[in-house]
Amino acid sequence: MEREPSIGGALERTFEAGQSLVVRRIDLLVAESKVLAQSGAMVVLGAVVGLIGWIYLVNGAIEGLASRYPRFAVVLAAGVLHLAIAGVLVFRARSRTDV
Repeated sequence: MEREPSIGGALERTFEAGQSLVVRRIDLLVAESKVLAQSGAMVVLGAVVGLIGWIYLVNGAIEGLASRYPRFAVVLAAGVLHLAIAGVLVFRARSRTDV
């Protein structure tokens, strides 16, 4: 013989479902944070390796050009080039945020 569902039973099931949902959401957040931390670490590692490579590349270009031109002029030209590139990037970033 089946009993009629009561309001108390329905409230109890709703409460249990809410608790289960919260627990599952916390588990999902933990898993997502682990993936994010791992991918973030890989991005940082990639950026560091790229920066080191860029430093070696610029140093090699300076050394190569220093055999033909005065070293101070080559270093100044490399610095001016980097400042110009940075200025263009900052200008483009600011113009995109103004729109």
